[in-house]
Amino acid sequence: MQAAPWYYNLVSAGGLVVICVLAWLSGPRRGVRWATVLWGLLLAVAMAAVVFLLPPGRLLLLWLNRVVVTLLGHAMAGVKFLFGPLALTPGEEGSLGFILAVQALPLVVFFMALTALLYQAGVMQWLVRLFARMLVHGLGTSGAEGLGVASTIFVGVESAGVVRPFLERMTRSELFTLLTACMATVSSTTLGIYVAMLQPAFPTIAGHLVSASVISAPAAIVVAKLMVPETGQPETAGRLVEPEIGRYEGYMEAIIQGSSEGLRLLAGIVALLISFLGLVSMADGLIGRLGELVGVSGLSLQGILGWLAWPLTVSMGVPPADAVEVGRLLGQRVLVTEVPAYTELAALMRSGGITYARSALIASYALCGFTHVGSVAIFVGGFGSLIPGRMGELSRMGFRALWAATLATMLTGCLAGMFALGGESLLGLRH
Repeated sequence: MQAAPWYYNLVSAGGLVVICVLAWLSGPRRGVRWATVLWGLLLAVAMAAVVFLLPPGRLLLLWLNRVVVTLLGHAMAGVKFLFGPLALTPGEEGSLGFILAVQALPLVVFFMALTALLYQAGVMQWLVRLFARMLVHGLGTSGAEGLGVASTIFVGVESAGVVRPFLERMTRSELFTLLTACMATVSSTTLGIYVAMLQPAFPTIAGHLVSASVISAPAAIVVAKLMVPETGQPETAGRLVEPEIGRYEGYMEAIIQGSSEGLRLLAGIVALLISFLGLVSMADGLIGRLGELVGVSGLSLQGILGWLAWPLTVSMGVPPADAVEVGRLLGQRVLVTEVPAYTELAALMRSGGITYARSALIASYALCGFTHVGSVAIFVGGFGSLIPGRMGELSRMGFRALWAATLATMLTGCLAGMFALGGESLLGLRH
């Protein structure tokens, strides 16, 4: 992979403005609390600068990478015991190649159990409170809103349970921000899947994905507040609130419950992949056939989305040589989930299908989100089960929140592009 010219960093900075303008145009364009937006942008920029420019930030990223990779190695112990040679990763003697269903997806069970253990020990609550304090005091979000957004960095739809007592009385802007953050970040329970897919081609990917999910939290607030400004009076404005988390009876119960919830999440991911990949394949076949009837060959749904996403991909600072491929991956993520998009990104990196190192980095950050059509049903359904009286309101917000989350992850991609100054040393990319 080549090093792209420095001026693409300026393009990424311009893309930051473009995405904010798009978010603003997607809303009522009045009533925006610009202080929250500007402080949110500054916080996201500062986080990215610490990771990419400051030596302590780089060391932290590499340390996080080692921690996640080590955990991944331990997680594979159970997988290898169950599946034997099928679980051997590429490069290991006797490996049959990369098998997503065996070598990556089962990891969600381990990470779900680990998360439950950390909650039982009080570690996760401490981390959530730390980030919530930063959002409430730094950005001026409400206490419940800040706590809910902070929890999305570590858990998925379970973040609704963290702020359960406040959900019914949340303002429309608070609910929209929470939905957007849920879709724009990835939980610790699914992080292992992405690392397992990308780590052979991108050794430091674990640290970058943790960084991407954290940066996407303030990015989601920025986009959400531009699209649905706060016009009401939040009940928890200006004060911190405590997380509402059910404690287990003991550590063994935490492991059992976490593993069971992980198995349900795994089944949901598998079901979505089977159904959506099949439906997209069917749509591609129909579109391809229609294209042939009018004399256009090779037409596909993902190809169309790739070309539609091309301007935004270029504005993130992806060199034009890679823009169509990266745009196609972003389109695939929205349609089918990020799992096959990351799988294909890894294949492109190994085969040289992506020319520039910065393109791979920006794509890794921009794809890092639970930002797909299926997530609308997951989060609207999950939140609606807790506040059934507002199900209609949540349903109307669903696809708008998906658009907001897509812009938020692209904003995170822009930040990665702005500060990608260190060549390939930080990226750890293998030629």
